[in-house]
Formats: sequence, structure tokens, C-alpha cells
Amino acid sequence: MKQNTVVTSLKLLLLNLIPIGATDEEFQCCNALSQVASLTEKVHYPNTAIYQSRVKSIWSASASLAPWCFVLPESAEDTAKVIQTLVRNECSFGIVGGGHGDFPASNSIKEGVTIDFGHMNQTSYDPIAKIASFGPGSSWQPVYETLEPYGVTVTGGRAGGVGVAGFTTGGGNSFHSTSHGWACDNVKNFQVVLANGTIVGANVNEHNDLWQALKGGSGNFGLVTRFDMHVIEFPDPKKPHIWGGIAQYELSAADELTDAYVDFVENNYQDRNSSTMLYWVYTHATRSLIVQVAMENTLDIAHPPAFDRYLNTSGLINTSLRSAPMYEITAEFDLGQPSGLRNIWLTGAYKNDPRVIKFAADKHEELIAGKLAGLVSQDSQLVTLCSMFPLSQAMIEHGKANGGNSMNLEAKSKGENGVLFLASLAINGAENEAIARPMMQQWQDEVDAYATSLGNNWEWRFLNYAYAGQDPIATYATEKIMAASKKYDPDMVFQRLRRTGHRIIP
Repeated sequence: MKQNTVVTSLKLLLLNLIPIGATDEEFQCCNALSQVASLTEKVHYPNTAIYQSRVKSIWSASASLAPWCFVLPESAEDTAKVIQTLVRNECSFGIVGGGHGDFPASNSIKEGVTIDFGHMNQTSYDPIAKIASFGPGSSWQPVYETLEPYGVTVTGGRAGGVGVAGFTTGGGNSFHSTSHGWACDNVKNFQVVLANGTIVGANVNEHNDLWQALKGGSGNFGLVTRFDMHVIEFPDPKKPHIWGGIAQYELSAADELTDAYVDFVENNYQDRNSSTMLYWVYTHATRSLIVQVAMENTLDIAHPPAFDRYLNTSGLINTSLRSAPMYEITAEFDLGQPSGLRNIWLTGAYKNDPRVIKFAADKHEELIAGKLAGLVSQDSQLVTLCSMFPLSQAMIEHGKANGGNSMNLEAKSKGENGVLFLASLAINGAENEAIARPMMQQWQDEVDAYATSLGNNWEWRFLNYAYAGQDPIATYATEKIMAASKKYDPDMVFQRLRRTGHRIIP
């Protein structure tokens, strides 16, 4: 057996799969995976085309790290063998689902092995149980397109290119959030591979504590290999459309739109099928700053009264509002998130107060559209957004009603409506990113400080939007996350060896 192992290892070296000069640990971890018969053809090294394609598949250039090797399991059983092998050899690892993380080590890893679920991307639908099932390597666009002929959809991403796994286990904010809750609140069952290789179902009846912890607690407990989610039926299954799109306004309309947004959030409970997003956009290509509003109605009702104040605001430039298949609306949002750029996302949550929103927008213009725009090169592909999403009680209450989640917003919000703030930037070039990073952090810090001075800071970070160092799980302040980690990962594999994402122990 030992001789066969040596021969196989030499063959790999001769084929130039494991790079010359690889460290002992690098050789040991990747070679150990290659020695597992069912995984041999699923381990990919730097000098291979598949390896290079997987590096490039990661959305943000900031997160597109090159590991020692990629391993692409094709089933829960493969995944169990992968994690058992990595644990046995004490190998550091990263996890890639749909690959839509923004910061370094949000997806792949540099010093270690990356578990890439890119080949586990199938979607299926059970019309009797009304459950959609999909793998962790998928993104929302193909999920929507697969379900559309059945006249159903799910509480997935507003942008179709977002990955299903990180989005769902991080919470997941969708067009249906007010009517159905966070994406995680609609998961009937998670299929999970634990650190010891055991495959379990986590749902209301089995491993209920794990089920709740995974709803917002991200990849801290195991490897989710399948999501079983309750579907939402379109009013007319033969016309699976929603009404929505983007309205663009002159900057002079910003204050009036802000007041309209705050009013929308306060009255969101009256129309749970309408959703919105208010955001300021700066693009370096045009050297301009504009304000935009996303509006959607999931019952396909055109111009519902909930949007009257928006649509009666002067300064409207143009809109894309229309009735269309949901996957067409989500594809439009993808246009604002081009791949291959370097990204920085920072987030906070505050009481629904127009003063906080206007302050954040003013600082965006001062720091990003102003100071930063003058520092980066003229040909920089700089795009920044100052975005506001509702955190209404009509949305938050679904967590408890649907069996509980781990985000603790019921306690953090104290019964009040809120605003979820996202400061985001996309730019080309590592030097430009380095210039932008402290400015982005300053912007977030100033908004936090101002909200705190008003007594409006919820001290809560949304995991899906949080940057490295923001430690969103610490802001949840819940016992269930720690308890589930100790129970299902007693050796702390997903804290010690996992090097990607937001961990319980940063």
C-alpha cells in the first residue's frame, strides 16, 4: 500500500499537477484527497484548465484566491469523504458555493484547499410536496428559470447571479421578504455533512437546533449539500411574472425620495407584496452621482399605491418598471454588479429615521464621489452605492413564526422598523482598492457614530453584507449559535480549519 502511494504521488509530480516547490503540508493535503478513489478525478491543481476556470468563476477579484488545489465533490457522500480527509490531515480549507463573496477569504483560500461546490448545482421541484431542492453550487438565476415553468418561485436573491448557499445560510433578503420572511425562514430542510462525515437532515423535527442555527449562522456547523425550500406560487401560474424595475432620479429629488422611503417602511405591513430599495450611485465613467429606487410587486400589480410617493416625486429621469418574468427582473439587478472587479461591502442597521439615511448619503458624496474620485486614476472602473433596504417588523416577525432563526432581530429591533444600510464599492486594481478601503471604513464608522448619537444604532450587522472584521455573528448575541457549534462540531473544525467566511471565532 505504501509503495502504491509513493508511485501515485510521483505520477502526479511527473504530470506537473502538484507544483514543484510545494510545501509538505500542501503536498500532504492535496495528495491525500487524490488518494481517495472516488475523489481522484475531482481534485484539480494549479496547472490545469479546470483549476484556472474555478479561480475565475469567483465574482469578486478581491475574493478570487488561488488555493493549493480545488476539490469539487458531486454528492453528499463525496463531501463526507472530503471533510473526513481534510480533518484527518489537519488541512486548512475554504468553501465556495456560488462564489459571490466580496472580501479576501470570503470564498476561496490561499494557504489551503478550497472545497468548491460548483458541480453540485442542480435544481429540482416536487409539485406534490411543493418543495424546491437545489445544490450549494447554484446561483439564483438558474433556480428561478428552472421553477418558472411550474408557476412557482422561492425567496431567493434580488440579483440572479448571487449564490444560493451563502445567501440562504446568511439570512437572504428577497423580493418576498415582507410576505414570507428571510430566505432562511423558508428552508424546510438542510442536508448537512458534519465535520465527522455524518450526513444529517436539519429541519423542524430532526436536529431542530441545527436547523435554527443554520438560518443566519452561515458555514459554522457543517457543509450544506442540499437546500429544500418551500415554494411561492404565482397568482397566475401561466404568467409567472412580477411587476418591478428601477426608477432613476435627479439628485435634487433625494430628500423627497428619502421621506417616501421612510414612509414606505413604516407602512410596509399594509402591502406585504411590495418591496423597495433606495440607493445613490456614483460611476466614475460618467463622473456623476444619481439616486435610484428599485420597486417590485410580487403579485404583478402595476403601480401599487405603496409606491405613489415615489412615482409622484419630481426629477424622474427614466424607469424600467414593467411586468416581466422574475428572472428577467433579477437579471437587470446583475447589471449593477459586474464580475471581475475588486469589491468592498460594509453594513449597519438602524432605526428607520430619515436623518440617518440623509447623513449616510451626504458622507457618500463627500468621501467617495468627492475625495476618492479625485484620487483614483481617470480610467478606474469605480462604482459605489449607498443603499437602503427595509427592516420592517412585518418582515422580521416571520423568523419566529417560521420556527426561529439565529439572527436575533426580534430583540435587536425592539419592535421598531429599521433600515439596513449597505456601503458598497467596486473598482479595478489592487492599488485603487487599497486607497478606497480606509475611506469606506471611515464612511461606515461615521454613519454608525451618527446613528449612535441619535440612539438609533441597532448594533447589528447583516452577515450577507458584512465585510471582514465586522464580525456579524457577534452582533447576533444568541446562545443557539454557540450551542449548536459545540454540539455538532465539538472539535471546532469549522472554527480552526475553515478559513473562509464569517466564523463564530474570527
